[in-house]
Parts: sequence; structure tokens; C-alpha cells
Amino acid sequence: MSISIRQLTAADRDADLGLSIEAFGERPIGTPAPAEPAPYPPKGCVNFGAWHGDSLVAKVRCRDYESHLPGGRTIPTLGIAGVTVRAEERGMGLLSMLFDSAFARAREVGQPISTLYPTAPGIYRRFGYELVGALTTLEFASAPLANLPPAEGISLRRATPADLDMLRALYTSWASDLLGPLTRGGPSEPTFAESMFDDVTAVTIAEDATGPVGCAWWKRGVSADPAVGVIEVYDLLAASPDAARALWRMLGSFSSVAGRVRVETSLPDPVMSVLPGDTGKVVDEHRYMLAILDVAGALQARVPSAALSATLRFRVTGGYADGVDGSYQLAVRGGEISCSSTESAAGPTFTARGLAALYGGALRCAQLRRAGLLSGPSNDDAAWDALCSTPTHIRDYF
Repeated sequence: MSISIRQLTAADRDADLGLSIEAFGERPIGTPAPAEPAPYPPKGCVNFGAWHGDSLVAKVRCRDYESHLPGGRTIPTLGIAGVTVRAEERGMGLLSMLFDSAFARAREVGQPISTLYPTAPGIYRRFGYELVGALTTLEFASAPLANLPPAEGISLRRATPADLDMLRALYTSWASDLLGPLTRGGPSEPTFAESMFDDVTAVTIAEDATGPVGCAWWKRGVSADPAVGVIEVYDLLAASPDAARALWRMLGSFSSVAGRVRVETSLPDPVMSVLPGDTGKVVDEHRYMLAILDVAGALQARVPSAALSATLRFRVTGGYADGVDGSYQLAVRGGEISCSSTESAAGPTFTARGLAALYGGALRCAQLRRAGLLSGPSNDDAAWDALCSTPTHIRDYF
């Protein structure tokens, strides 16, 4: 079969939509169609398609993101979405051809890492991806939340579009110490625009004497029966235990008409620490995978502890993206990292998946060794663990 790979254009919109419907299903009955077609391709996106003659038989969407890193830095990120292969052409290697194009573009635009939400993780491990976290929806009974102790010194108010700059700053301050949250400012990212208020019932801001210290974006369900009524919470951010407690109490105040509160988050999440022992029931989960496309670029973007000083020699094998496999030397000095390729390295050997799992804070070196993702000398394991100790935290599904 003769297959050609090319970037999709506006003329390919219907073919793209048809393949998406086949893979992911029709729009649910009763869901209104958009008043007018969205721009194609969407802002900050590049779509690659595999064609057999005039038929689109596979596709992948590349989304341009920026992800937060601990220490206030960010890293350009290739977000992969909409991966689809027509039923009759599955197993023919079309994904490899599409990922070749996606990774080549990532090198051109300088994206050292890639992330995606997999429907089946095994499909993507051969491209160097490994599980590093999950976007989890937790459900809580409303009544215990309403009974939390009052928060001293915290007041709540309803946000308006005039608060968008403040909400953006609050989110950025919260995310800047974490690994993984999107900056919500990149070309393909959800941004703090007035339209965001259209998707929720309200945004509630928590304030203390210093100003805003938390917020909750929430949506009231349609039922007034507490047995089935739900409050959906899309962002619950708090800079202090009192702010978290005040926001939880507010959400719980609907207990007479909405017996449950559902919160999208990834774990661990400090806002859970004020709850009275209830860890929540998992009702939905989207697992998250990460791949390293540029080893030196990904590692040099990190901010290590100023107390950490080490020279680490290592090898990477089993990578799919060009240039990943090889020998490297990494130096950590004074809160900065330098990393470069070398002729040979006498240190440990990471598989590409193992390095991705370590980078994402999902597995420590001892666990990587038990999983067969790290081998060789273990002298530097403690330094590697210290360098990549922050777990991945995510909030935006794509």
C-alpha cells in the first residue's frame, strides 16, 4: 500500500472530522452543534495525516504547549492528541510514520519533551513514552465539607471578568513550584479569557489580608435532588490551609440540593489535607505519559537544589526520537545544570522510558531498576533521585 504523509490544511477539515467520528464517536444527542465552525487547524496546532490515495487513513494532532517546571521555569512541550488510525489500516505502521513527522517538527521548533493522554499506554511506549501521572476526578460527600471549621481571616467573593489578570497571576503562582501544569499561555493552551466564565456557574475567590489566596471554578448540576445533584469543580487552588477550608465549606454548602462534589485534580494535592480523613472516591481518571525528545535540552531546563553538586555520566537506549540514544555527561553546580553528549559513558544506562519516568517524578532509581528500565552502577542513584524528586501534577485534559 502506498502511503503519503503530509500536514493537513483547511481543505482537509471534513476528512479529519470523519475519521474522528469513526474513532471517538458522534456528538452526544442533544449537544448543540457549534454556531460556526472553529478555525482549522486550531490555534497552536499542526495536524499530520496519512493518506492512501484520496482517503485519510490515520492522523495525529501536535499541540504547542508550555509546561511548568519546579523553580519557576517552563519548558516547551509537544502535546499529542487525536491519534486515530482507520480500522482497516491498523497494524500497518502508520503511527510510526506520523510520529516521525511529529517528532521532526518538535526538533525544529525546540520542544524537548512530549506528553499525551493515552487510551492504551502500550501503544505509545515504543515511542519512548511512560506513565508519569493522571488527571483524576474525585467525588466527595457534600455534608462533611459544609461541617469543616470556619476559616479565620478568609473572605469569599464572586469573580468577574475584571478579575482575569488576578486569576491568571494566582494560577501562575500556584503552578510555578510544580512539575507539569500547562502555563495556560502557550499557543494551543486554554487561556484566561472572558469566555471561560461561560463554561462554569461561577468562580469564587478566597482572600485574606494580603489579597487573593485561592479560587474555585465550579459548575452547579441541573438536579435539585441531593441524591443525584453534583457540584463539578474544575480548579480548586489554595495558597494556605485556611483558603482551602473556606472554599471546601462553600462547595459543601450546597449539600441540601447537591449531595456530592466532584473535583478534577492530580494527586497528591495539598488542598486535600484540610479534609476530615475523606480521600475521595475516584470516579474518572485520565492517565498521562511523557517522552523525552531532547535529553540535554530537557535536563538543562530543570532547576536543581543549590545544595546538589554532582557530575553524572549515563547512557540512554531504546529511544525512538532521533538523537535520544547515546552517552551523556551531566554536571550540577550552583543551582544550574549542563548536559552534553559524550563519546562514551561509564555510568548507568537508562531506557528512554525509564528516563521519562524519572524525569516525571513517577519512579525513583530503585524502582526503575526493579522494572528493568535502569541498569549499571548505582553510585549516582541518590543524586538522580534528588534531581527529579517532584511528581507530575496536571490540570488540563487535551
